[in-house]
Amino acid sequence: MIDRFVVLLVCLLVAFAVMAGCSTMSRTEKQLARVDSFDSPDIPSPGAVPPLRPKNSGLEYSRDVLVVSYDIEIGKEPLKKAIRKYGASIIYDYKIGNAIAIRIPDPLKLDEAISHFEKVKGVLQVSRDRVNYLDRGVSFDLL
Repeated sequence: MIDRFVVLLVCLLVAFAVMAGCSTMSRTEKQLARVDSFDSPDIPSPGAVPPLRPKNSGLEYSRDVLVVSYDIEIGKEPLKKAIRKYGASIIYDYKIGNAIAIRIPDPLKLDEAISHFEKVKGVLQVSRDRVNYLDRGVSFDLL
């Protein structure tokens, strides 16, 4: 009697394990279904069409930051000297891209600062610092 009960219990457990592994959904659909929740409403359900996203209305820039690229053979010393002389401050010295991010003391004269730093020996490019948001619903005051 106990042997029959054990055999029946084992058979039921095996049957449940097999049934739990069977599904009409693919592995990718299961992963998407797990991710699709109130936390991430932009991810469509399996088979659904993704929602239309609004197009970017334009680029946003920091109001007083420039990114200045320099020639590695000339080096950054002439640029650093020009930054000190202009009264700007170094925010970040990029190690990979041979560039320096600088803060301009008077944001109203940003275009003037761009033309000033373009004339410095060894400078390859001067560009405004672009602002990127991870979530367009959140905005940050940029000082």
